[in-house]
Amino acid sequence: MKNDRVQTGILADHFSLLTSRRGFLKFFGVAGLAFASRGDLYAKGKPGNSVRFTKHVRERTRKLSVEQGRWQWIVGHHSAIKNGNAAIYDRAHRERGMENGLAYHFVIGNGIDSGDGEIEMGPRWLKQLQGGHVHREEINEVGIGICLVGNFEETKPTRNQLMAFRELMDYLRSEVVGKKIRFAVHREIDPGRTACPGRYFPTEQMHRLYGPFVPTNLA
Repeated sequence: MKNDRVQTGILADHFSLLTSRRGFLKFFGVAGLAFASRGDLYAKGKPGNSVRFTKHVRERTRKLSVEQGRWQWIVGHHSAIKNGNAAIYDRAHRERGMENGLAYHFVIGNGIDSGDGEIEMGPRWLKQLQGGHVHREEINEVGIGICLVGNFEETKPTRNQLMAFRELMDYLRSEVVGKKIRFAVHREIDPGRTACPGRYFPTEQMHRLYGPFVPTNLA
């Protein structure tokens, strides 16, 4: 639905509204929070069947009715601000008129407003609703949105965030939606509209793991 997605130019990479001092104080009520310590750009090792970050996701997802073939894309995002969590972003999105709230299905914390590498499930995942995280409505309909907290134009994701992202991706692909699901980052879906998830997100490495992005796949 048109009023249920991140509107480019209004949210401008989701949360530029909040980067001003006034907007930041309005939504978070705090100032001067320090950056979380950053790990390697790309977490070493392979999560494999690890459940360090996804135990609760697995427990909840087992109780859901996930329609086979329902999801065709997984799209990676950053929040474009250094702090926040699922509840904060949900509130911000609702205040911007998104009737289903949080645009993403999952949010991965960086240690400021949620745990470092903590995976939060949003209502859109728990209710199996379409996303609101890209401009292209046809991708929102079939695309799972995963947002890592942070502005990766300025800083790197934490090591735990990347490990959690990979563990979540591996779990979804191997046990929930199937390995044929395609992976992209936001700027590949909406070229020219956004830099999301930022230059410091390891996009190339993730494509080596989860398959290349082919623009014709959008059709």
